[in-house]
Amino acid sequence: MLLCAILALPTLAQGRKNVRINEVMVQQDSTGGNGWIEFYNSSYGTNAVEKMFITTLPRDIITNYIKAVTDTSNKKPNQVLLELCAERPLDIYEIPRGDERNTKIAPRTHFVMEADGNPKAGTFHLPFVLKAGQDNYIALYDVNGDLVDDVTVPASLQIGQTYAIKAEGRLPRVLDDNIPADSLWTVKDNSSIETAITKGNFNVREVNENIEAFHVKDPNGFWIAILAMSVVFAALAILYICFKLFGIVSKRSGKEPEAAAEAPVAHAASPVAASGDLDGEKMAAICFALYQHLNAHDQESGVLTLTPRDGSAWAGKNNLMRTLPVIKK
Repeated sequence: MLLCAILALPTLAQGRKNVRINEVMVQQDSTGGNGWIEFYNSSYGTNAVEKMFITTLPRDIITNYIKAVTDTSNKKPNQVLLELCAERPLDIYEIPRGDERNTKIAPRTHFVMEADGNPKAGTFHLPFVLKAGQDNYIALYDVNGDLVDDVTVPASLQIGQTYAIKAEGRLPRVLDDNIPADSLWTVKDNSSIETAITKGNFNVREVNENIEAFHVKDPNGFWIAILAMSVVFAALAILYICFKLFGIVSKRSGKEPEAAAEAPVAHAASPVAASGDLDGEKMAAICFALYQHLNAHDQESGVLTLTPRDGSAWAGKNNLMRTLPVIKK
């Protein structure tokens, strides 16, 4: 059980809290094209984003609202957010349950929410719109009411531009990293390949941050060699101990039936040895039984004698001939 718990610890980090805001379009063109929000599943497992909350309400408003309700009742934060959805349906949106085919986001992939103010158009349509020329705060909450990710799109973002995570930046962005947003986000205007707007596509990274960080900490590969050999020898040691214990248990389980089978034989022979010879009546009964068995039948020679008899129908030659029909004249 302890080993299973240890192995399950890495899976705790892979979940809905790995969903990140990746790119935001406030207004597509001068005619007022709807904006959109692109999210990215940064984990290596499939995440079901149904029942998560997307809102434009500032963090302090939601935090104070949840605290005020939970302090006076036994309601959970997710129940408070559901009530908030009913009270302010144009400011907070719960991704509905039922569209499991589309709300199950594959590992290391994305999904886009249209900020068109028309939630009746489908699962991925938000009830609010993003406004150009002003700051737009966007937050993503988990099903239990925990804040997963948030971003403030600056008012300086022009029409037709997007506010996106840098391709060379750290992903996923963790809320408590205390890293300035300017170092993680950039503005894309679709004027070049580097600033291409990739709606529905994750910004491809040319560098793996984990590998680069490990290269900095262990440039010569000394620690990775020790770690690899330690894992191999530890696995061999565990296998040796398991096979050794298995052999000991098998030997003990094999000796117990043999001892149990020998015990009745020794117990049965002990009274005979202790009592000595049998009494006369038992001896006479045994002898009589042997006599009856050996003299049950008369002695016979074992030779079969066949005595032929004349006149048998089988020996009649006339019976072997075909009888001709009698022709009457």
